[in-house]
Amino acid sequence: MNPALHPATPQTSNPIQIAKLVKFVSLAFLVGAIGLAYVYIKNQQFVLAEQIRKTERQIRDVQSRNEVLVAKVTELSSRPMLQKRVSEKFIAVVAITGDKIARLTPPATAVAGGVMRTAFNSESAQ
Repeated sequence: MNPALHPATPQTSNPIQIAKLVKFVSLAFLVGAIGLAYVYIKNQQFVLAEQIRKTERQIRDVQSRNEVLVAKVTELSSRPMLQKRVSEKFIAVVAITGDKIARLTPPATAVAGGVMRTAFNSESAQ
């Protein structure tokens, strides 16, 4: 055998350690996935916050318009304004007679001694 072809000392090799490589790649993938999830959640929070601000602005606008309308209704239903409308013949006022009033219940009558009778039947309580 030729000693130059087969040296007595073993050659040093640099084998790839698959286990360490897999651990490193999986750890890098996990950190990357967590980072992307964090960015996605932050973007969602920002979008939802913008929607909430927009909705709150709309609510404030509607409330302010509602206050204006309530003030206008109050003004238009005030006594001086109604009297002005009557004098302008814009609305007509008609006296209500007793026969035009509808009563849902008959008037209550008092029993002997002036005590009002309740609707509860005391005989059914026994």
